[in-house]
Amino acid sequence: MEIVATAFVGRVALKLFAFLDGNYKLRRNLEHDIQRIRMELDMIDAAIHDHDGRRSSSQVQTAWIQLARELGHSIDDCIDRFSHRLAKDAAASPLRKTVSRLKTAPIRTEFAAEIRKIRKISEEVSKLRECYGGGESSTSEASAPGALSEEAHALAADLVGMDAPRDELLDLIRDTDGHPKQLKVISIVGFGGSGKTLLAREVYESDTVVCQYKARAWVRAADKGAVDVLKEILEELGMQVTGDARKLSTHLRKCLGSKRFFIVIDDMRTELWNTMKNSFPAVMGVSSRVVVTTPIQYIANACSSAHGHVYAMRTLSEDLSRQLFLKEASLEDSSPSNELGSEALKKCDGLPLALVTTAQFLQSRGDPTWAEWARLCNNLGEHLETEDTLARMKSVVRHSYASLPDHFIKTFLLYLGIFPRDRPVRRERLIRRWLAEGLFGGDAELATCYFKKLVDHSIIRPIDVSNNTKVKTCQTHGMMLEFILHKSRCENFVTLSHDQARPPGKTRWLSLHHESAGRARMSREDLPFVRSLTIFGKAHKSVLDFSKYELLRVLDLEECQDELSDKHLKEICNLLLLRYLGLGGPIAVLPKEIAKLKLLETLDITRTKIEILPVEVIELPCLIHLFGKFKLEDVSQRVSKLQRFLSEKSNLQTLSGFVADKGIAQLMDHMNNLTRVKIWCESTTEASSITHLSKSIKGFIQRGSHASDHRSLSLNFNECSEDLLSFTLEKSCHLSKLKLQGNIFSLPPFVTALAGLTELCLSSLGKFTGDVLASLSMVHSLQYLKLIATHMEKFVIRKGQLNILLRMCIVVQSMEGLEIEEEALPCFESLQLLCKGVNGFGGIRMELLGRLKEVALDDGLSDKAKQEWKEAAKMHPRRPKVLFIKTNNCQPHTFSWPVRHDGIFPCTTPPS
Repeated sequence: MEIVATAFVGRVALKLFAFLDGNYKLRRNLEHDIQRIRMELDMIDAAIHDHDGRRSSSQVQTAWIQLARELGHSIDDCIDRFSHRLAKDAAASPLRKTVSRLKTAPIRTEFAAEIRKIRKISEEVSKLRECYGGGESSTSEASAPGALSEEAHALAADLVGMDAPRDELLDLIRDTDGHPKQLKVISIVGFGGSGKTLLAREVYESDTVVCQYKARAWVRAADKGAVDVLKEILEELGMQVTGDARKLSTHLRKCLGSKRFFIVIDDMRTELWNTMKNSFPAVMGVSSRVVVTTPIQYIANACSSAHGHVYAMRTLSEDLSRQLFLKEASLEDSSPSNELGSEALKKCDGLPLALVTTAQFLQSRGDPTWAEWARLCNNLGEHLETEDTLARMKSVVRHSYASLPDHFIKTFLLYLGIFPRDRPVRRERLIRRWLAEGLFGGDAELATCYFKKLVDHSIIRPIDVSNNTKVKTCQTHGMMLEFILHKSRCENFVTLSHDQARPPGKTRWLSLHHESAGRARMSREDLPFVRSLTIFGKAHKSVLDFSKYELLRVLDLEECQDELSDKHLKEICNLLLLRYLGLGGPIAVLPKEIAKLKLLETLDITRTKIEILPVEVIELPCLIHLFGKFKLEDVSQRVSKLQRFLSEKSNLQTLSGFVADKGIAQLMDHMNNLTRVKIWCESTTEASSITHLSKSIKGFIQRGSHASDHRSLSLNFNECSEDLLSFTLEKSCHLSKLKLQGNIFSLPPFVTALAGLTELCLSSLGKFTGDVLASLSMVHSLQYLKLIATHMEKFVIRKGQLNILLRMCIVVQSMEGLEIEEEALPCFESLQLLCKGVNGFGGIRMELLGRLKEVALDDGLSDKAKQEWKEAAKMHPRRPKVLFIKTNNCQPHTFSWPVRHDGIFPCTTPPS
């Protein structure tokens, strides 16, 4: 409970003082009360931090933290209730400011009374801690069972599905013919319980390793520093040495000398490698190996950056998962309980440890009925905390959670409990919601950094990535999600539904996505305190009574299956604190009352049927992100006024996107803060609108004057003349990302003049000619290239062209060849060549691409062609992965790149 409370109390204190800084008279009148609250909040925050990191809390401490969190919420509620009522107009005349002060005098008096009441509560909270004590516990999280190595979980049964990974790892360990023998570091990375330690142990004890390596050592690094790890390696090698890291490193180098050694460092969770790497002598001609297991991606990358490999653990296939689960649960494949076990299988997500422990837990319950089995599966998170048979899985998820470096990151992880298990979550949707919640001051870069850390720690797993390798959609591992949901319920952080017992405290983050949620009635007493409402499926009519919500900041109805009436929409327009609004379903019209949402930052109408956008949306002063596919209503009578507003007051950064017409084309040129634009151009677009649009697109590109400007343009001109993009640029301009879809007969002239264009996606309805492909060589800054067409003529990449290209994806039905000349593409890492007609290598010589990490090919290739690619990868010093993707149901123009580790990838389903 202290995790959420710590993050929340600290943020609320800053919010209160920031609000009062903008209201001098209030601050002056409440100076003593504010100072007292400041001191109380500082002490509360320090007390919670003091207790944080301990494995268990006394009931007194738990109750006190609950009071502290409610105090923080009370302050937050107070600020939000009064801030918009006391908002000032900086441009108002002195007379209007005076009138406003007189009108708001009663509101300020009311606010002062609330602050004094809060001060009294804060003093009482502190006195309660003094009276009853904190119930301190001496057991820290570091010594919790969660710190146990996966080696302790090794059972013979756990080895199901280990043969293929073992052979793959042994293949990475072997020397490559024709290349020098040298030290290699192989990192095995994956979520806890995925079998990293078991795999490393299988290889360490294999005949291949035992026979070929004279010096072997196995040490565990979790919760240890470099000195302890080095000392243990020396002890494993028969030496007793003490000293600092430098001394131990020197002794280890001497001990190993020119021997061929094999050392496993298991469960490395902190960056020890830079301190330890010089301890392992890299003698040319001696092929020694160091194997590191870790759940953290950046540690794996650091260890294997030179002459090494990163091996990503993959979950078990559906068949192997079922085999392991049935074996451990002592069930027959034809047993009626087998069908009941399917739900448990889904929650295990192919994670070996989860499958073993869950199966053993269910087996320990004898022969449960259907209802009992369903209840057990629905409450796995709760059973994780109490059942001995699940203790090993509990230790993994708790330690994964405790190892996160920041309270805010832990809070954001709990926030993922809002989303259903079976839907990938869009990264950008998640981050925009975090920002709208105000959880950390609206810093988008910080939010992105926190998201990346969750991915790095293998807690969030990528499902799809974009062309530039950034995560597009993600999911949480099944058992981690069970842990998150249980912890959220215990801390009253996320409420999933009210069909069970009413949660303690007030409901503030409400998410409905169970089948029973449509029957779950919401108490009128709770509605005024809800800050975030997300609905997947149907909801009870009491939940949809938007007139009762007072503090709602995030309203996400993108996947709500209830048909919202005009009454609902007008009630939504009275939610004056709303920052994020996502709508879906058959909604076709937005009311003009949306102008009331002055604080709205994100509006997503992509999943609606809205085709005409009221101009009031464009005039929202705080709007940053606007998503959909719409035309703007007629603005011919208001163009000048709108242009002035957009130039001076608009914060709009994302416009993704609009259907081209004269009105919005005239306005786009005045949206000075735009960084991301998506446009559809239709056959009905008038010639004058095309002219305006061409001018606006050119203006948008030319406003990118700095390399640090991360600007993107996506244009679908399937039904428009290619003349739309026939303009040239008079100066060097920066555009980082460009997507063009239409009849591309030649590369638009402005493309080759762009500075800093790192990502280019061209999608043609016809074919790519040799002229288009040759023009690509003139885009010198390209790092990511994606080409989609029905047919592609021969593409030749010569030495000196596309020198910094990292990834290339080609999706075509047929092609005449791809030739990469010797010494071309020196930085190239990933080739995705999805064409069923590619049999053989054509002009691709894999051994010439020295930095190649992966090759993805169409699963429709012949078996002979597949084997040839695999053999070529084995001869490559970096042993690139060769993946085969099933694209039988995918249309070339809708293909997205999934990140799975199954070897064969399916087409992806639409994410949440």
